[in-house]
Amino acid sequence: MKIAFNTRLLNSPTLRGWNRYTINLLIELSSLDIELFLYSDSPLHESHLAKLPKDSYQIRISPPMRYILWEQYWLPKQCKEDQIDILHCPMNFGLPWFSPCPRVLTLHDAIDQIYYSQDRPWFQKFSLTNIQNNFYHWVARNKADHIITVSQYSKQDIVKYLHIPENKITVIYEAAETSFHHEVNQTKRLEVRCKYQLQLPYIFYIGGWEKRKNIPFLVKAFAEANLDDVELVLAGGQDEQRDILMKLGESLEIANRLRLLGWVDDADLPALYAEAVCFVYPSEYEGFGLQLCEAMAVGCPVLAARSTCLPEVLGDGGKTFSLAETTELAKLLRRLKRDKSYYDDLVNKAKKRDYELNWQLTARQTEDVYKKIL
Repeated sequence: MKIAFNTRLLNSPTLRGWNRYTINLLIELSSLDIELFLYSDSPLHESHLAKLPKDSYQIRISPPMRYILWEQYWLPKQCKEDQIDILHCPMNFGLPWFSPCPRVLTLHDAIDQIYYSQDRPWFQKFSLTNIQNNFYHWVARNKADHIITVSQYSKQDIVKYLHIPENKITVIYEAAETSFHHEVNQTKRLEVRCKYQLQLPYIFYIGGWEKRKNIPFLVKAFAEANLDDVELVLAGGQDEQRDILMKLGESLEIANRLRLLGWVDDADLPALYAEAVCFVYPSEYEGFGLQLCEAMAVGCPVLAARSTCLPEVLGDGGKTFSLAETTELAKLLRRLKRDKSYYDDLVNKAKKRDYELNWQLTARQTEDVYKKIL
């Protein structure tokens, strides 16, 4: 079976959600009876290719051209030349209107229509860029022969807000990548603590800091928990966002215990999770929440907002809290720090839930979708 992937986003070394999904899926699909073809309009970054088994894929890079020509002309032309069985786009958009082979789209969520479009001023909604983006997304989801999404919650939103027939959608969960399942030894833990100058116990968050991620809520809950010997460590974010959070920390009198790490090395993440008192995810809206899987894989206690897909993904692997007020999260933080048996119980729950989510299963279920279409 020949499967081509639209992998143009892998030209960047950034490993946020879509790229993590793409790389981990490709790694596991390469062990199945599948020939992989990676299509892009620019060279793919070596850091991603290094993770794929050698000789498990073929790369096709187009000549320079406008994006719409690449998507609508070059992709189907290349599929025909390579005699591709299925073209799979793993990132919400990027499928041609016409194709010589069936098309599969991984549509992670409907967040743009539900969350972001509400906040856009009218002149942005009618801008050429926004109109083009809406077109690319509409073509992908309406011309796909089948859609994969990553949670039951996302499926409900896609059916409700994007009017995609329910029988056209298959839910396949994501998982933590292999590096999070290796035991983090004491040497690596100490190395990471020294690198980021982390001397005290800490509550951990990593991810985007945009509005829906709800980071100020976490800062306020941490202040309310009043844990004098604990720091709040936040990884990610941009300079202007960090300034805003530090001002909030100063107003709450916790600035001296608020650590903003910025972008951290991917290789350091397992140790950062493993050393944390817990990982907290206060997001208002997610399609999946891959960080929950990463934290559970290393046995880090997980606290997640009782919102959208997060309780579904977390399952019995941790505890959830209301976003209506900070009191519930503050109580959970205090109990985790002071009650060793409660902490150990959440560690065990995290590890047990992790066994239920793995990329091998994700790949096999994805292969089943391919076979069903063919």
